[in-house]
Amino acid sequence: AIYTTMVHWLESRKFSPIPFPPLSYKHDTKLLILALERLKESYSVASRLNQTQREELGLIEQAYDNPHEALSRIKRHLLTQRAFKEVTIEFMDLYSHLVPVYDVEPLEKITDAYLDQYLWYESDKRHLLPNWVKPADTEPAPLLVYKWCLGINNLADIWDTSKGECVVCVETQYTKMYEKVDLTLLNRLLRLILDHNIADYMTSKNNVNITFKDMNHTNSYGIIRGLQFA
Repeated sequence: AIYTTMVHWLESRKFSPIPFPPLSYKHDTKLLILALERLKESYSVASRLNQTQREELGLIEQAYDNPHEALSRIKRHLLTQRAFKEVTIEFMDLYSHLVPVYDVEPLEKITDAYLDQYLWYESDKRHLLPNWVKPADTEPAPLLVYKWCLGINNLADIWDTSKGECVVCVETQYTKMYEKVDLTLLNRLLRLILDHNIADYMTSKNNVNITFKDMNHTNSYGIIRGLQFA
């Protein structure tokens, strides 16, 4: 039912799938710089770095200096890499709750960050998400609220309470869906909107070994929140 609904939704929006980034993609360098700046942000306030963080910062600087080499490596990884290094997880204790912190291999993180920028740019250009999905640049939130209220108000007999009727606004969250989604279904859904190589890369990336202290677990369903494109 989810798959069929998505097919109909994309058909109604006349959506054309996002292709694999071509070798001579005109926005390549700009997207890479945005991705690297986003990765570098986390180090702007850090005074002391461990070995992994220093290695990642070095790779970011190297990608700044040689963008063409970095881009060809990124596209090669997107096309061929389906086995990934294990992801380490630690928990930040805020006393009221724990926040998981994922540690991904630096080279893979750069590839993921570029993919994130590329997918956001291409999906926005193709209007994958309608203007009522927020946050969005196409329409300010107060205007959406106004149109929503106007739509309800214009329904026939919406405020009629002669027989004990009432109007109910139901709100729900779908965050758990992403944590529980089957990776095979996820791959099929992604293939509707992406090139199959990118869909396979993203699905494989979520099917990695997660290590916590001396424990090891293979993630077989659900999206890993610590990935750049999650």
